[in-house]
Amino acid sequence: MPVTEVQRTELVNGLVEVLGEERTETLMQCILLEGRDQLATKDDLKALEIKLRGEFAEFRSEIRTELRTELAKMTRQFAFMLIGFMVTMWATMIPIALAT
Repeated sequence: MPVTEVQRTELVNGLVEVLGEERTETLMQCILLEGRDQLATKDDLKALEIKLRGEFAEFRSEIRTELRTELAKMTRQFAFMLIGFMVTMWATMIPIALAT
């Protein structure tokens, strides 16, 4: 609920009675009046949340795609390596088996 100018004036007058004019002036300068429109609202935070959720969804999608690609590549490399190992073993074992 926004503070009205009347409420603000009453607050300042009450503070002057308790703190004095100089201290009240200092306190009131610490309170944002001019920059109030620069403060984030709930709507601003909600918009940011939606934007970040979208960006994270894109990021997750990209990561999944890259992981699938890399896993497929590694699987092919492993299969070729295993085939190469098996061919080498057979090439070594066949002459030994034929010699006996």
